[in-house]
Amino acid sequence: MNESTDNNGQMITEGNPGERELATFRAELDKIDNRLLDDVRARIEVCTRIAYLKERHAIPVMQPRRVGAVHDRAHRYALDHGLSPQFLHDLYDLLISETCRVEDLIVATDELRTHGVPVDHEGRDRVLVRPTAAGGTTDTSVG
Repeated sequence: MNESTDNNGQMITEGNPGERELATFRAELDKIDNRLLDDVRARIEVCTRIAYLKERHAIPVMQPRRVGAVHDRAHRYALDHGLSPQFLHDLYDLLISETCRVEDLIVATDELRTHGVPVDHEGRDRVLVRPTAAGGTTDTSVG
């Protein structure tokens, strides 16, 4: 039997139908994972725009009622689709925690800039979203 590796370095036995089917499923998962990662990035990008709005209008970053509404929606979704409500709760806790971290960083950075302090973030705390004069954003990535 011939053996090779797929795009992720997984061994594929070319003559084994189970291995070929497994490779097909893994390729499908990879496509889903790419969409999931793109959606997480997009969610964080929207949250950066929300952070600038909150900063401009002195709205607190943490909004407990909104957090509750997001969790309630995820809970209902889990029940409607046969998923674990606890899993989706934990997943949203992670997403909300990261977006609050990014929002806090943006608000703190803008406050420092307002007071004339030069700010240059490095590493994972580097926020690349910049407001434009029209109230939109330019580069909307968080890295």
